[in-house]
Formats: sequence, structure tokens, C-alpha cells
Amino acid sequence: MRTIVGPMKERLRNAVICKPLIRGLFVVGAILVGAWGTLGGSVSALAQSAAGNATDTHESYWGTIPARADSVERQFVEEPRPTWENVALAPYWVAGVPFRAAYFATDQAFVGIEKLGLFGGEAEYPGMPGPWGTYLLPSFAIHGLEGVKLGVNVSRPNFLKPGNMLFLRGVRSTKRAGAYAGGALFHLGDVWHLEVGGGFESMNQARFYGLGPGSLNGDLSYYYRSTSWGGLDLNRDFASSLQVGLRAYYSEVNVHQPSFNDDFSLDTIHRGALPNGYPGKSGGWTTRWALSRDTAEQSGRPKHGGYQSVSASYFEASDGSDLSYLTWHANLEHFVSLWHSDRTLAVRGFASRITNVGDAEVPFSRLVTFDRPDQLRGFSSLRFYGMGAVGLSLEYRWPIWVVRGRDDMGVDAYLFTDSGQVFDHTSDLSLNNYHWTGGGGLRLVSADRGLSARFELGLSDEDVVVRLTFGQTFQYNPRGFLRGKNPTRVR
Repeated sequence: MRTIVGPMKERLRNAVICKPLIRGLFVVGAILVGAWGTLGGSVSALAQSAAGNATDTHESYWGTIPARADSVERQFVEEPRPTWENVALAPYWVAGVPFRAAYFATDQAFVGIEKLGLFGGEAEYPGMPGPWGTYLLPSFAIHGLEGVKLGVNVSRPNFLKPGNMLFLRGVRSTKRAGAYAGGALFHLGDVWHLEVGGGFESMNQARFYGLGPGSLNGDLSYYYRSTSWGGLDLNRDFASSLQVGLRAYYSEVNVHQPSFNDDFSLDTIHRGALPNGYPGKSGGWTTRWALSRDTAEQSGRPKHGGYQSVSASYFEASDGSDLSYLTWHANLEHFVSLWHSDRTLAVRGFASRITNVGDAEVPFSRLVTFDRPDQLRGFSSLRFYGMGAVGLSLEYRWPIWVVRGRDDMGVDAYLFTDSGQVFDHTSDLSLNNYHWTGGGGLRLVSADRGLSARFELGLSDEDVVVRLTFGQTFQYNPRGFLRGKNPTRVR
């Protein structure tokens, strides 16, 4: 008896639960049927309106449907391209066939490699893993003064604690130039960070043509130049784009006759007018205050925003020369997105000025010159020396190849023009003393949307300069103790 009653109770319980559910389904079904009828009637009304007389109006669920007219109906037809335009574009399409074919082949090759999984996962840090948690990254560059440079960079992320960094680099060139430096970055809370570092840099073929904007290309001479430095850089972030920094460092610049190429040494070419401070050493302490603002979203292909910085530094000699002076520097950059989303115009203006405070004359080894980042890219570095300098740079950039599926990694082409002059007095500023350069190049953009390298050709009325480097003229961060940058060459 219990075996029969049990199942009956279970059926009754299921029936009690199912009845409300069935009623609910019937209600929902009725609502859907009603809505479908209303919607069908509205759609039918629309169809009738579309098929009816152009002057008729119809009522619908959504209201009155107006009569067909030009103001409520428009058919877009793509106009055919005129014959003259096809003829004008023919050479462009023919010349572009090899480039499109190369682009397609390279793109498909990377897509195939990606599918095979040969790229692997993203590396923790750029470079080859080394001992003690380091990463090794070979470096290669071509520079007019140093020649071909080979070296290695050693990075140690999370040095002592997460977020810190240790960096060492060593570079040697075919023209007996060298650079050996190191630094460390320490995060002091969320907004403060400290950089400490030092190094030594030498050039055996530094160039000297004379002083002022009127120096002649025919007066080219060479001298040995070395710089040693050490110090610290304390910075504080404000908001998301503003940063204030205080730098203090000691530096010593040594200049004398080169160890080779004696026929064109500075002593020989400028025998009767040797610049102040040659040969000799200049050593002393520099204190620098800087304010910078970076609103560009990246350093690889920024399409808007910019980078601005102003700084003031005070130098006081410790070599007994009673030399002291102030250096002012301003840098304004902006990126403008052009008619195509991938085309960008980069605009940069900069100015530097030395104000002598003491009685001693500023030695030529510490004068303002067109050196990175304030370059005239059609001239060699150290081409002009003066108490001040102004310059303007324009770059038109466009991508020529982007790896699909690898963020923004690829290659950009660019055309540029630089102009500027050095001066000793503001009365020297003149179009007659102004120099213009132009050229073009390629920029390698990494997957993290940063610039990896650039190869460029610069042209001027007296030189052709080829550069291959891992830095850029725009968005050049002057705070570089961590990366071993020579602070005397960065205003």
C-alpha cells in the first residue's frame, strides 16, 4: 500500500507545481501572439505606405508615416570616377605593385608564424635572460662622430624590491669612442622616484668648425673630448601627466689634441684663434630644476597630445676658474592627426640660452650646440657652438607595415625638416644665419607602442648624414641617469 501511495503523492505534488507554470506559459504565449499581430500590422502598414501613392500618409503603431518625399527618402549612388583621374592614378598604382606585394607577403608570413606559435608569449622584459635575474640586450648604432657603435645593455628589473630597476651599458665604436655608464631607479612611494647614476663618455673625433652661426664648413677640425659625471635626479608626479624634478650632479669635461688625424686637429686648423678652454678641463657642480608635461598616449605612434618641458640649471666651477652661469631651456612638442587616422604631423620647437653670472668666460666645451635631442639632422653633431640656440622640427609620419595581431608593432616612414641657428647675442638672430635641413627615414615601433629604433638620412647644403639609433628626437626624456645619458649634452 505504501508503495502505491508514495508515487501518487509525488504526482500530486508535481501537478501542483506544474499548473502555475503552465498557466504562465499560456499568458506569455498570448502576449507574444498579440504583439506579433500588432507588429505584423505595423509592418504591413509600412509596406503599404512604401508601395502606395507618393502623396499618401498612413497611420501605424508608431504614429503617422509621412508621404514619400526627398526630405525623408534619399538613395545614395556612388559616382563613377572620372576618366582623367584613372589616368592620373595609373602610375601610382603601377609603382605601388611591388610594395603591396612585399607588404602582403610579409604580413602573411607573420600571420603564419603566429599561427604556428613561434612567437610565444610576451617576454617579461626586453632582452635575453641572463644571470641573477638580468636581461641582456645588444646595441648597434651608426653615428657621424663615433662611427659604428657596438655594445650591450644589462637590465635588472625589480632591483632590491618590485618596481625598482638597475641598468648598465657599455659601448665601443670603430672611431675609438666609448661610453660606460650605469644607474638605478628607486620608487619612493606612489609619486616620488629617485634616479642615481654616473658614467664616462669619450670621442676621439669630436668636430669643431669655429664659434657662432657663421662658422665655415671648410674650417673642419678634430679634437678629443671626454666627459665624466655622477649624481642624482629626484622627481615627483602630479596628476597623470605633470612631473617636477630636481637634479644635482658633478661633471668634468676634458678637451685636448686627438690621438690621430693630426693634420686636421683643432690645434692645426685654428692655430691663430683657439677657442676659450682649449686645451683644458672644466669641472663643477650643476643644479637643475625642471617641469615637464606629457599628454601623448604613447611614444611609438602618438596621434594627439604632446610633450612640453622647461628647465633652469645653475653651474658653478670647482676647478678654481670662478666660472658660474645659468642655462635656460624650453621644449614644446605637439602631434596632429591628419586626414587619415594613421597619418600624423609632429611639430617641435626648442630654445636654449646661457646667461653668464661670474666673470670667467664660458669654455667652448660647455657652450650650447646642436646635439641630441636638439639636432639639425642634416648636420653632424657639434657642428655649431654658441651661447644660445633656437630650432624647429617638423615630421610627417605614416605606417608602411603593421603586424596583424601584434598590437601596433611595425615600421613607419617619415619625412622631416629641421631648421635653427646658434647665437651669442639676440642681434645674431637672422634669416641669413638660419640653417635648413631635410630628409626621411624609417621608425621601428615595438609591440608595446614604443619606439625601438630609427634609421634616417639627413641632407643639408654641406653634408649628408646617415644615422641608425635607438633614441628619438621627439619625446626625448631628459631624465636619464638610469639609462646612462650624459647630462652635459641634455639641456
